[in-house]
Amino acid sequence: MTYAKARALIRRLKEADIVLVSEKGLKHAINRILQRSRWHHVMIYIGKGHTMEVTPRNGSHMCDLFHDLTEKQYLAIKVLRDKSLTLLQRKGIARTAVRCFNGRKFSWMQYARIVVGRTLSWKRNPTESRTQGQARRYRAGSVACSNMVAMAYYEAGHSIIAEHMPEFVVPKDYEEAKGLKTIMSKKLM
Repeated sequence: MTYAKARALIRRLKEADIVLVSEKGLKHAINRILQRSRWHHVMIYIGKGHTMEVTPRNGSHMCDLFHDLTEKQYLAIKVLRDKSLTLLQRKGIARTAVRCFNGRKFSWMQYARIVVGRTLSWKRNPTESRTQGQARRYRAGSVACSNMVAMAYYEAGHSIIAEHMPEFVVPKDYEEAKGLKTIMSKKLM
């Protein structure tokens, strides 16, 4: 993506926006197949040009979205937003993502639990209810990109995907979530 297009995209973002990306490469293609999604990676926009993301190499960390957009080989990008959130709620979700997950290690075990659980169609038990804080305590050290974003929303008091517990959310779920609206969707290559 060109510098000008990357800057224009970042200017449109608001805290708590969900950024889905699809990147070139075999490992990313395998990830998309396992998760049955066009997208393989999920980030949450935390403001001032930064996202919170989780990668196997760096764990959960803040990254410069401008750098990612201009340097990485993204095939496509999609930005989703819950328009029902107030500015204060958005900022709360972004702060929650940083407070709860910055510095956590990526967990291949959690990734496997997500893939296996979704393959076996594990669903949320309708009688199961959690209070704020329980998602973080549940496997706090076990995080993958898609469940980190869902847990950040959940911890801040906003469940965006009701069918699955936040620990088992996959990229495809964000596209199917009723409360999220597409702000931008673009093929890059």
